[in-house]
Amino acid sequence: MRLPANVIATCALAIGIAGFVFERASGESPQTLASMSTPGVLRRIGHDAVDVNPAFKRYAGMVTALGPPDDKGDIYSFRATRLPAAPGYAVNELRGWRLTVLAGKRFASVFEVQSNTESEIIVTPRDGPLNGLAARDLFVLEQIAVDRQVPSSEPEPKPGT
Repeated sequence: MRLPANVIATCALAIGIAGFVFERASGESPQTLASMSTPGVLRRIGHDAVDVNPAFKRYAGMVTALGPPDDKGDIYSFRATRLPAAPGYAVNELRGWRLTVLAGKRFASVFEVQSNTESEIIVTPRDGPLNGLAARDLFVLEQIAVDRQVPSSEPEPKPGT
């Protein structure tokens, strides 16, 4: 028996909401809950240790075309469409937002948005070029800052010492 996609999506959404409600009702942080190893218990987990306020905006999108390369051949911009289909982005609305690639060769790569137009997104050179990104790659934009690790003043231990 095949279930329609909307039934599966509704069930997945219900499970996600239930996990969020149970987590908040318990008063535990996601990190504490994830560290508890009770067999057979469903836990809500994420890709990082950031507890994101649900009021923050998030947009999913798909790359439709790559921008022109710079003098070194590096690409820092691309044209995009929102998923699901929606009006374009407000100009510079995404400045400072985190862009995470969800599919393609650059999967899990994170960039900070420098600026945007209604259909074009430009990332900061600070996070490196978008080389390897391709049309039809998927991404998510989140209204949170890119988490950059501050280098420690202590040298890292060498293997075997």
